Amino acid sequence: MAFCVIALLDFTTPPAYILAYLYLIPILISVSFLNPRIAKLMLVLAIFATLLNLVFPRNVLNYPAVVTSRLLAALAIFISAFFMVRYIRYHQQLKTQEHLLLIERNMAQMREDFIATLTHDLKTPLIGGQQTLTYMRDGQFGPLTPEQTEVIEALLRSHQRQLDLVQSLVSSYRIDNMGMNIEPALIDMDELIADSLTEIQYLALERGISIHYLCSQTPPSIQGDPFQLKRVLSNLLHNALNYAPAFTELQVKLTEQPGQILVTISDQGPGIPPDDLEKVFLRFYRSGDARQVVSTGLGLYLSRQIILAHRGAIWAENVAPTGCQFSFTLPTVPENGSTGAGLEKQEEANLT
Repeated sequence: MAFCVIALLDFTTPPAYILAYLYLIPILISVSFLNPRIAKLMLVLAIFATLLNLVFPRNVLNYPAVVTSRLLAALAIFISAFFMVRYIRYHQQLKTQEHLLLIERNMAQMREDFIATLTHDLKTPLIGGQQTLTYMRDGQFGPLTPEQTEVIEALLRSHQRQLDLVQSLVSSYRIDNMGMNIEPALIDMDELIADSLTEIQYLALERGISIHYLCSQTPPSIQGDPFQLKRVLSNLLHNALNYAPAFTELQVKLTEQPGQILVTISDQGPGIPPDDLEKVFLRFYRSGDARQVVSTGLGLYLSRQIILAHRGAIWAENVAPTGCQFSFTLPTVPENGSTGAGLEKQEEANLT
């Protein structure tokens, strides 16, 4: 109706009075509230009606000034409508993006709340059960036979592994949301590896796996977070033990390289398909190969995040004739005693 009223006004006034600019009003309304195809149709009709007024109801083609004004009006309508459409579409896309971002934030909040509730509900009974088993092992409920003590020790280790899995899940989301928290200190990597090997020795003995640790000379100190780096060692050692066949050998090697140290952990398991060598460090990635055991898929992901936060590198490779080797490097402390201040402020980068 607005288009028809403007057309009536334009055609009943002298051609020198150009009211065709008012066509932009119905065009803008159609773009905002109607179908975009209707807006295009109205734009074509507006330009046609503007030029038609040159010959109807009076022929004014012999007046160059009027013809020029009408042509400029048609061009102005086209350009104005074009930019209006672009602006409105951009505004609509912006609103859509804002809506999607709001949905994503809500989903992220729901996911964080779910993880927090889940981990709390999982940790509470596990800690309670672990404490009860500890009391039983210590004889507070009466003496135990050696066989009963052995069973309780196995249950305690199982509870601890479950607690570690829950903690890995919490750490994964904490890193994604708040970044890696690094508390740097001077570390003797030789001692850290020795402590980690002592903690997993019982798992190796249960399966008859021998662990060989090679360190030709005392490497220089490194600057890093001992808690986080010990988590890396624990993840890689448990990963190697999970896939190493019984009564085989697991080798851990610490060597010094120019400006860095290199740690390698090798097993004699089935190896990793070449296409999965990079993917194994992705969060929740689970390959369908022979190296598949029950896990959260977070251990290697967290290890990569920790090593990258220490400005190191980590990778996996197959070794001949069979087996897999995980390696990582860490920068050493320069001889002048610099503490590597770059670690004190974690870069806000997505390391996934």
